[in-house]
Amino acid sequence: MRTYWIIRIGMSVSFLLLLMAIMELNVVKSGYYKKMARDNKISESLIVAKRGKIFDVKGRLIAESLMGDDGTMKRNYIYGESLGVVTGYVGKANEEEMNLGKCGKKINNQSLIGRGGVEEVMNCELTGIDGKKLTETDAKGNESRQLGIYDPVNGNDVYLSIDAFWQQKMYELIKDKKAAAIVSEVGTGKILVLASSPSFDPNVFSNEIDNIKIKEYLNDTMGLPMLNRAIGARYHPGSVFKISVAAAGLEEGVITENSTYEDTGVIKVGDYSFNNWLWIKSGQAEGFINIVHAIKRSNDVFFYRLGENLGSEKLKAWANKFGLGIKTEVELPAEVAGLIPDAQWKEKTMNEKWFLGNTYHMAIGQGDVSVSPLQINGETAIIANEGKKCKFSVLKNSAIDCKNIGITAETIRIIKAGMIAACHSGGTAWPLFNFKTELACKTGTAEVGDGTKDSHAWLTAFAPANNPQIVITVLVERGGEGSDVAAPIVGDFLKQYFDEPNTLVPRYTTKVPTVGQ
Repeated sequence: MRTYWIIRIGMSVSFLLLLMAIMELNVVKSGYYKKMARDNKISESLIVAKRGKIFDVKGRLIAESLMGDDGTMKRNYIYGESLGVVTGYVGKANEEEMNLGKCGKKINNQSLIGRGGVEEVMNCELTGIDGKKLTETDAKGNESRQLGIYDPVNGNDVYLSIDAFWQQKMYELIKDKKAAAIVSEVGTGKILVLASSPSFDPNVFSNEIDNIKIKEYLNDTMGLPMLNRAIGARYHPGSVFKISVAAAGLEEGVITENSTYEDTGVIKVGDYSFNNWLWIKSGQAEGFINIVHAIKRSNDVFFYRLGENLGSEKLKAWANKFGLGIKTEVELPAEVAGLIPDAQWKEKTMNEKWFLGNTYHMAIGQGDVSVSPLQINGETAIIANEGKKCKFSVLKNSAIDCKNIGITAETIRIIKAGMIAACHSGGTAWPLFNFKTELACKTGTAEVGDGTKDSHAWLTAFAPANNPQIVITVLVERGGEGSDVAAPIVGDFLKQYFDEPNTLVPRYTTKVPTVGQ
């Protein structure tokens, strides 16, 4: 009986102690433990996805994403300013871009968005999908356990048609000038080189951020380093425009290979004089000449007469067929169309009638005619491509799109003969006379028309002439004469490209305006 009561008393005491403990937990310390529970939080942290890499046509790395010492993503551009206008750069997404949610992917304030160049045009392909990590933290903020992780998905890599090696070589040739240069592949329209000078280093925007340098770039209204001169600027083409004019004359039956016009040195229309360049330089005229000789010598009087007999409407129609005054739709932003004028445009814009003098100016790529350097490369490529116009692309794997514009093999042969002659003794492109590789070229010296005596220097060519591989076009803004300034740059590039290290590329010692002039 005693044992029974001992057990009963022990059970009662135990129950009482348990009840007191429960009361303490639920009543006395309930606030404390609730606070502890509240402070054990689920935390979500962002894992930033890497932007896709950019490679050149040979698989050389052009741009990559790197994690900086501060947990933010940076963008590294291996070739810096030589490829700046092609790559563009990246910047942090702003509030508007985050709200838009471009590309169907969540955008946050750590996301990098393409600005200009391939980075902008291919932004959706290059942008990845950010990941996140879920963790539980205690009241002191220490991670107590990992609940889950969603791995980031990196952006897709992009392969360009650009050859970074030759891009850098070309940029070295033009970097102290205001200039643009394009090298494209015959038969495909793939762009191997697209250089513009002065340029900018995209690293200062997104790798080693330099706000002082950025401000300098943006405020440089003389050099305009953010401008892609190859596609985003318009220039009078001068005599490189004559390629399309020659095709128009032959295709419309206005001239044949044997037709001649007399070069009298100057044509007078009322009070106006329209001169040939040789007449201005030395007072000489060349007499009766045909189209091959006119291309070889870039004879203005011949093209004045040809333009007069064609008329402005046919000049414009054939210029447009050659892609002049029309956007090429290459995969880069901020391309300009240029202008091929006509009577309707002049009357609407200037409230003036079209005169014969306007046709003369148009026939030699002057007056109101304006084009981009890439358009001149395309015009030249049509002759190299035996009459086919190929859509330009800076992407390695884009589809090749070439269409015949409707010119005969005979027209191609005649124009090519004139262009080959221009690169040989007696032609206008005297710095290119010594090449072993057969070249076909056309010089151009275009008056700026702003009251100064400045002129843009052009040289456009394809090579080898009878089995073309590449088309090359160089423009030097306010550089002077095409033969004196642009031709040597082309020559310096081609002697490397065709492995002719001993070929002499002569030049005058005249000073070319630098980027600050």
